[in-house]
Order: sequence, then C-alpha cells, then structure tokens
Amino acid sequence: MDLPWHFPDPHEEARRRGQEFQQLSPNQRLRELLDTIETGMVLIRESPNRRMIDQLHLDREAQWQSYQRELFHRHGK
Repeated sequence: MDLPWHFPDPHEEARRRGQEFQQLSPNQRLRELLDTIETGMVLIRESPNRRMIDQLHLDREAQWQSYQRELFHRHGK
C-alpha cells in the first residue's frame, strides 16, 4: 500500500536549511536569530504552563550559579 504522504528526510532538510542560513548576510542572520528568540519568548509568555517554565528557569539559574561559585572557590585566586 502506497501512502499519499511523503515526508522529506529530516537530515536533508536540516542540511538544506543550514546552507540557506549560511548564505544570508550577517545582518540577515542576526534578524533571523532575533526573530526565532522572540517567537520563543511569545510562546513562553502565552503558555498555560508559564509558572512551571519560570520555576524551571529559576532552578537552572540557581544550579548554574552554584557551579560558578564552586569553580571560583576551587580555582579562583
């Protein structure tokens, strides 16, 4: 049975999109990156799980700060 849907190879699609991105000017690349970041921020702001996302962010930030304190304590002068 031949299905009517054909999906592109995800590796090929990623390679193609990566090449397209590399062809952009530095300003265009920056605009694309900023647009992607802004889209993510909108999704977070409007998420019904916003409280959980904020808590996860705070937990990760606290853990990162703990790692930094430990590094400075061990290797700082």
